[in-house]
Amino acid sequence: MRNSFVTSKALKNFLSASILTSVAAQLAVTTDAIIVSHMIGPNAISAINMVVPLTMFFSCFSILLGLGASVLAAKAIGGHDKEKVNRIFTISILLLVLSGIAISLLSFNFSGDIVGMICPDTEIYPYALRYTKVITLGSFFLIISNGVNYFVSTDGSPSLVAKGVVAGAVANVILDIIMVHIMGIAGSAIATVLNYIITLLIVSTHFFKKSSSYRLVNPFRKFWSQLAKNIYEGLPLMLGNLFLGGAVLIVNQMILDAAGADGIYIWSVCLQVLMITFVVLNGVGNAMLSIGGVLVGEKDYNGLRILTKLSIRLVCCVLSLFVIFVLAFPGILSFMFGAEGESNVADLNNSLRIFSLLLIPFAVTLVMRFLFQILEHRILSLLLSVGQLLFIILCLWLFIEITPENLWWSFPFSAIMLIVIQFAATISLHMKRRNLSPITLIPKDNGGEPSIDFSVTYDEEETQNAVKRVEQFLARCNVAAAKIEEFRHCCTGLAAVLRSHAEKKKRCFDLHVRVAKDEIHTVLRDAGNMIDAKEFIKEFAEKVEHKYMYGQNILFARH
Repeated sequence: MRNSFVTSKALKNFLSASILTSVAAQLAVTTDAIIVSHMIGPNAISAINMVVPLTMFFSCFSILLGLGASVLAAKAIGGHDKEKVNRIFTISILLLVLSGIAISLLSFNFSGDIVGMICPDTEIYPYALRYTKVITLGSFFLIISNGVNYFVSTDGSPSLVAKGVVAGAVANVILDIIMVHIMGIAGSAIATVLNYIITLLIVSTHFFKKSSSYRLVNPFRKFWSQLAKNIYEGLPLMLGNLFLGGAVLIVNQMILDAAGADGIYIWSVCLQVLMITFVVLNGVGNAMLSIGGVLVGEKDYNGLRILTKLSIRLVCCVLSLFVIFVLAFPGILSFMFGAEGESNVADLNNSLRIFSLLLIPFAVTLVMRFLFQILEHRILSLLLSVGQLLFIILCLWLFIEITPENLWWSFPFSAIMLIVIQFAATISLHMKRRNLSPITLIPKDNGGEPSIDFSVTYDEEETQNAVKRVEQFLARCNVAAAKIEEFRHCCTGLAAVLRSHAEKKKRCFDLHVRVAKDEIHTVLRDAGNMIDAKEFIKEFAEKVEHKYMYGQNILFARH
């Protein structure tokens, strides 16, 4: 029987690094704003805030050309298709470089027009223009750095990404103080660009390691077909990011019209509360795309089920604690965000309690979006992405029209309604395709390829029994006796290598065997420190691969 021990370790390792990355990035932004506001003044921080949509637009290209491609790369890594991994990576890097150069030059040339559109205020405009001119020139590094981060995280090194982002964030703070003093707001922009450059230099060291899955190859082989696949994979993820920005602008205007400046203030605090939860949600989402993508590539759907359950359980537990905190102590948040006056504090406290009910259903839908993305239900993933924001807007409009005094209830109502519709949609797809699990849509089989998987403790007798069990399975699949004997010898040896490195805290390793056409694909996953399997692997030459990623030793054999 397969248990969650190994997959749970991978998720924890990924999340710890990913959350550290999110915290460091957010602290860099917040510290940036604090330094600028104190050293220059309120117009400077307003100018930076005005330029935020522009930097979000730049990030969309990283998502379109980098994140989507990294998901495809994860599946190819799981499928142990090195040629495909390299082709995906090479084309993505080429596109990131070319688009980064083009966007940087175009946005710099038209920076005056761009600032005129996003910042009509005459007092703020000069600050915004000076800041934008530097940011647009440095957008090349933003696009490349984010794209590279996705690939390195996918290849099992999210901790290296965390180190790069933390180093960049620390440098940003130090350089901010120095550069703002010398060059004003343009100095702040230079410090931000140097942040991306430092992160890029550190994270890129991954590509020079022997363990890296990525190598640059001729980009023009199957260029157009791979380009289409990369963009097709990244489009739903990019559109979700674009829709988020657009939805915030629409909600801003609706609440301003319905509740005035006090309503906008409450909405701003609620939005900050939502963004706090994204520290965890981004980590879980990236884990689903990276770890889940590799599992899909291996056609290890039991592992994907375990990962999905662990991810949903994690976000529900963490957010339940956060919601309880908001329900019990909203005054702490009100104080943090500067609420004044008894009436204003009471209104904000009440609104925060209501808004917090949105968080758990919103998070569950987000996890399911990423699951459907890696399972290639891209249309459903895109519809959920749009639906999350569209339902908020529609329900808000409905509540404003019918009962404006209860407009904050529209937020949890929209999230719950979307969960119901999502459930109905997945059940409908399950009824049409019975091989898909209800709700999650994870395949129940491997597309006609027989497989067996379970967890094995570090006990020699149990290992032998597990190998015998697989041999019986292979015999039922009419696999040739010579191949079965080759599997037995190889699997017994690999298990012995894992057992010799076993730590007391290790409970088991996962064994997954799949019959793919005329080949036997065997994967052993072990949670722990990296082991040395070189001597054993030499015996089998090209038949065995060892990779260490997400805190796991992954041994793959093909017979």
